[in-house]
Amino acid sequence: MFFVKYTTNYLDGMPDFFSPLIYAVDDDEDDRYLLEHIFTDHFKECDLRVFDNGAALLTHLTHQLDGRLPDMIILDLEMPVFSGFELLHFLKQNDDFSLIPVSILSATLHKEHIDRCYELGSSRYLSKSQSYIELVSSIQQLQEYWLEALVLKKRTQKQYSRLLEVIDLESLSLN
Repeated sequence: MFFVKYTTNYLDGMPDFFSPLIYAVDDDEDDRYLLEHIFTDHFKECDLRVFDNGAALLTHLTHQLDGRLPDMIILDLEMPVFSGFELLHFLKQNDDFSLIPVSILSATLHKEHIDRCYELGSSRYLSKSQSYIELVSSIQQLQEYWLEALVLKKRTQKQYSRLLEVIDLESLSLN
């Protein structure tokens, strides 16, 4: 069974493509609920999609069901269908998805697992054993680091597009 829950900022019934889009994958219902609660209460500017397994994530990603790629992915490690290791490896080996920051949120604190995640390309490793406040703080740090860079990138792209439009308009008026 695939489970996808949308907590989205909508304006006039349309998705806000300037809001950071976060995908989270966790097979544990309580952990999905906790993430939804954290994002709803503390990160209202983000659009969160939660998936209960890796197959649902991959289906959503490959078909770009949101009309764009996510700005960040949060993965659990120990899941059925595809483990977090398998998903991380796939994402970082795939040219279409390799630049998406992927953070691990896991109850596993084995040094070998943490090292392997970083070797596979994880951006951050967070512990589920943190308190609620510590987890909110960790997600805030993720947001500040990865999503602030994203906002700057989108602003730059928007300014570049405007510049190209101005140049194009000027070239038309010169002819």
